Amino acid sequence: MTDTLKQTNKDPLADPRVTKNEDGSYTVKLNTPAQVVVGDAPMTSVTLKRVNGRGMTAMFDAEGKGSQLEALTLASAKMTGPLADAFMEAVDGNDWTLLVGVASSFLANGQTTGQ
Repeated sequence: MTDTLKQTNKDPLADPRVTKNEDGSYTVKLNTPAQVVVGDAPMTSVTLKRVNGRGMTAMFDAEGKGSQLEALTLASAKMTGPLADAFMEAVDGNDWTLLVGVASSFLANGQTTGQ
């Protein structure tokens, strides 16, 4: 088994970069800071919260698994509009994979999108 496959089979909540907060949200420390707003400090972490109905609807309305995972994770991070677009351009792929895993953990039965 390759290292990449081993990594995707791990529990994202067990990653040392993930911290559970008192309110049930998770803060994910980014390996690579994401420069989202010019002139502001780069984002070094993202807090993910349970997704509401609007976020779930956006996820199910998105076409393709990648777009569904994007909608789920951005809804969990409470990012919309230009901020969400800038974040998607700036976030490192390795960090993105972890964020998707953590956001997916909020789905009650562990189901991921597209199933």
